[in-house]
Amino acid sequence: MNKLISALSFTVFLALPFAAQAQPPYQVTSGANDGPGTLREALASGATRIIIKPNVAGIVVAESLVYTGTAPLTVTGSGQTIDGSGLTDKSTPIFAVTAGADLSLSNLSFDGGGGYSIENQGGGKGIFVDVPLDREGMVTLDLHRVSVFNTGNHGIHVSDCTEGDDCGGGQGGGGDGSTASIYVSLVDVLIDGVGFGKQDADGLRVDDRNDGDIYLSATNSRFVNVGADGIELDEGNAGSVIVNVRNSVFNMNGAYCSDELADVPIADEVLLILDPKCDDDGEPDVDDAFDIDEAGPGGISGIVRNLTLIDNFDEGLDFDSEGEGPDNLVDLTIVDITASGNADEAIKVSEEGGASVIVSLRALDIEGDVEVEEEDEGDLRVFLRGSVIGDDLKLSEDGTGEGTAKIRGSTIGDELDFNNIDSI
Repeated sequence: MNKLISALSFTVFLALPFAAQAQPPYQVTSGANDGPGTLREALASGATRIIIKPNVAGIVVAESLVYTGTAPLTVTGSGQTIDGSGLTDKSTPIFAVTAGADLSLSNLSFDGGGGYSIENQGGGKGIFVDVPLDREGMVTLDLHRVSVFNTGNHGIHVSDCTEGDDCGGGQGGGGDGSTASIYVSLVDVLIDGVGFGKQDADGLRVDDRNDGDIYLSATNSRFVNVGADGIELDEGNAGSVIVNVRNSVFNMNGAYCSDELADVPIADEVLLILDPKCDDDGEPDVDDAFDIDEAGPGGISGIVRNLTLIDNFDEGLDFDSEGEGPDNLVDLTIVDITASGNADEAIKVSEEGGASVIVSLRALDIEGDVEVEEEDEGDLRVFLRGSVIGDDLKLSEDGTGEGTAKIRGSTIGDELDFNNIDSI
């Protein structure tokens, strides 16, 4: 947990470059696609502080808004929507940072227009930060009162991966990346109706393929009706994932490869022909509310507190690690979770490398299963108290390590499904 505390201390430190800008802000006074006083002109001018004036009702763009600089950029809106429904190239993002610059956005919405489905594929991203191979230090994305709607691809994507959208899953996914870490802060963020233009398009997606860590701090945010995962963090090389996610809602995520939301139900075999990437051993590949995949040297640590996980099409929380080395650890505190209607486990934590697993579960109100497993030489320790689990509690130590469980003041609706676990 020391890494978590260290990560959270970045909140103050990382704000300093934005606050220390000496130049006056660029004032956006026009909502046109381009020309004098527009956001596009501001981004091209070299300005690093941009304010969109309240008299600008909205901004309609025909091409991506692109920031090519390397200095930290702050854009402050007044509640405007940046409308990307008329992008000439529908596959491009609404707003893009191309050189891995730190980015702070506030009081803005991004709307991709929507209308995408497995039968009508396409669409770009809402906010895209591309991290170059020579980037060092920490790449930061700070979003405050930001909404992203109706994009066919990821709502928000930070990519430190040379393969771009073909990077693949974090557990062994392809591509290379920089040595930089990635820090994402979300406060009062809404991601709604994105990811229905292609398979595996998430609400928030972070890809890291080298030695850096992924840090996520999110509070008072909502991830609803996303085609793939509401949040997916993929750490595919040396480095850990450290999270602090609180007071947030995940609802109806993961349905792109399902026929349940179609106006006319689609048979599974037809659906898999429409998009072969949906094929998961002959079944549609649905997705989770919140998914972490970590591979290579490193682990997963942090706190998730006061989350609501409802009607997601696969797991609610799905945290998977293949961390290598004796010093790696999966260390999670999961508190005040309400879950119902999720198609698979409400909470699933698994470790397939050499790391030990410590999971503290408190104040859960769960319809469905909770599963924690360790499959190698690490130990497994689970603490559960003050909770209600409607179905099974599944704990498994399949490796050479020791497995222990301490359960106090809790109700298990179905059964204790333990494998090599000692109750204490």
